[in-house]
Amino acid sequence: MRRMREMDLLKPPGVAESIDWAHALHLLGARTLDPEQAAATLGAVLKYQEDAVRVRDTVLARLAG
Repeated sequence: MRRMREMDLLKPPGVAESIDWAHALHLLGARTLDPEQAAATLGAVLKYQEDAVRVRDTVLARLAG
């Protein structure tokens, strides 16, 4: 989350989006944050497609690597 907030996004995630994302991951039964589940739930934390693409290309790529 911190990395996303530090990025130059159109709308950086706030507290409400953080809670929404955690809830979405919980509903999926996620016990750890893996790139696949994170990518599938980015809509809960990011409101713009452009932001989601940037996060997938940078933050999630690091998570996978």
